[in-house]
Amino acid sequence: MTRRPLFLALPECGFTLLELLAVVSIVLILSVLGVVAYKPLIARAENAKCLSNMRSLHTALNAYVQDKGQWPQEPDELWEQGNTDALEDWWIAALEPYGVTVVTWRCPTIFRALQKNDPDARPKTHYMPSKFDALALSPYRWNTQPWLIEIGDMHGKGGNICFPDGSIRQMNEFLPVNP
Repeated sequence: MTRRPLFLALPECGFTLLELLAVVSIVLILSVLGVVAYKPLIARAENAKCLSNMRSLHTALNAYVQDKGQWPQEPDELWEQGNTDALEDWWIAALEPYGVTVVTWRCPTIFRALQKNDPDARPKTHYMPSKFDALALSPYRWNTQPWLIEIGDMHGKGGNICFPDGSIRQMNEFLPVNP
């Protein structure tokens, strides 16, 4: 008795054209649904990262005030010259000892939008700190005076604003929106 190889004993397997078309169409439908759901998830993740950056900057600013007894005082010559690049670099350097890097100063939504057009695009910092005087209590005196404001309306509800208590709200909560 001759032995047949095992693979010859198996029945022939295969897919019909209709089965293949059904599988391909199901995969396509699922991938389209995944792409549609992906964009809002990215927007929410970027907004969460932006809020986290602002909280980190608030913590660093608060630590700076506690250490130095005053708000970081930007050099007047940077304002007078209108040198925004140097001003951004000055803010980054001022808060660097408190664990803030250049990445913390970037809103991921703004950074992504800028990178599409120009990989070396400015501004480097996407949050604008308020300018307070050198008195120790000035940054805490008015609870409605923002510490940081995000440039632009990148998250759809106005720029994010960080207050002295560390809360972050969106600008549209304060300013009326024209239809």
